[in-house]
Amino acid sequence: MEPVEIDRFRADARDRQVLLHYSGEITSPVVATLSDTVRERLDDSAPDRRVARRVFSAFVEMAQNVLHYAPPDQADGFPHGTLTVTRGDVHFTVMCCNRVRNDQVGRIRERVDAVRTMTLDEVKAAYRARLRDETPDTEGISKGAGLGFLTLAREASAPIDYHIVPVAGEPDDAEFHLRAII
Repeated sequence: MEPVEIDRFRADARDRQVLLHYSGEITSPVVATLSDTVRERLDDSAPDRRVARRVFSAFVEMAQNVLHYAPPDQADGFPHGTLTVTRGDVHFTVMCCNRVRNDQVGRIRERVDAVRTMTLDEVKAAYRARLRDETPDTEGISKGAGLGFLTLAREASAPIDYHIVPVAGEPDDAEFHLRAII
């Protein structure tokens, strides 16, 4: 990036009402710092505490998604990803992007598509059922209780949206883009 391009980048971020944009390695300390930043910025810009809590919850869930599921970068051994929070006239948007292994793409699509078709009541019921379920994930995709997409769907005001695209020159990887509108 040329030095003069920073002005265009800053103006674009201002015009798009970007509260936070981060791209790089994702570690627990990075997630903690970014979470603090999002919380502070929401204190200044969210119309009410319930909306701020929902945006913050979605951000943390997406950050954890990148931290736990992005494969480690070959250069430094850390997962890498992008996290963005924007404010629109009516809604906030929380987005993440990270690499995933191609052998996990089918199962990720299955899980997200299943959540996307649920009503809010169905999402809440599935969330409660998953909390009670003590069966571990045997497919190696979820490292937690499998609540991530359900949590995002509970917080979102529209179905969560995603895209999975191939990574040029990387036959084993794809990029997973996830968006929640709150």
